[in-house]
Amino acid sequence: SFQAVEGGRTVTISCRINGDIRTRVWCKLNPDRRLQLLALTDIFFNMTTYPEQSQRYSVQSDRISSHLTISATTWQDVGTYYCGVTDFNELHFGQGTFLMIKGANMISDSVVQQPESQSVQPGGSVTLNCSVRTDHCAAEYTSVTWLKSSHHSAPQMIYSSGIKNHTCQRSESGTTTCVFNLPMRNLSSDDAGTYYCVVSSCGQALFGNGTRIHVHRDTAKSADLSPALIALMLSNILLGMVTLLLVWTL
Repeated sequence: SFQAVEGGRTVTISCRINGDIRTRVWCKLNPDRRLQLLALTDIFFNMTTYPEQSQRYSVQSDRISSHLTISATTWQDVGTYYCGVTDFNELHFGQGTFLMIKGANMISDSVVQQPESQSVQPGGSVTLNCSVRTDHCAAEYTSVTWLKSSHHSAPQMIYSSGIKNHTCQRSESGTTTCVFNLPMRNLSSDDAGTYYCVVSSCGQALFGNGTRIHVHRDTAKSADLSPALIALMLSNILLGMVTLLLVWTL
């Protein structure tokens, strides 16, 4: 999932838990792919410890849910937050929630998305392109997460590349350019929206300016294939022929 909050505000990230499991954890996957333990909760004793000793974190838990609250958010809070449980010495995590900080100046000229806008018919395909240019960060420390924003649904994280599925080139001047592609096939109206690539590069999170996808049916073609319209046209033709015959006999 995906959440966004204005910088400086307080945000709460929640998760549901199946089963009455005693020990809960909250972790954050930073843009540099480093996993950070934020909180450890024992619900039997109603006790939470915070390894980072940060007063900005607080956790509330019950039998079926856990809630992580972050106060005074900054751009350093950008990342993916995971709620987990420990069961028989095994650690299990949920799908994670990507947190974006609004107002943080993270839209970068070094991240270019193409195309800016694309119209697609239902069932069609499109490939989104995200080009990333870095001066001091090697390719193995660069990855992309794709986010979708839509008027019809809550923002969501749709794909995380890790360090795979991209091509990179390094110039003689030392600049590294990586190109990430997101192929999208068999599109429907549910896929319409604006897609952003979020680049994690050596600990920094940079945003592209977005690609807007419009999914709509070609009205001309759909009208030609409409049985109701064909029947109406045939009936009008027959009515016209009958009218001409009547006029001719008169």
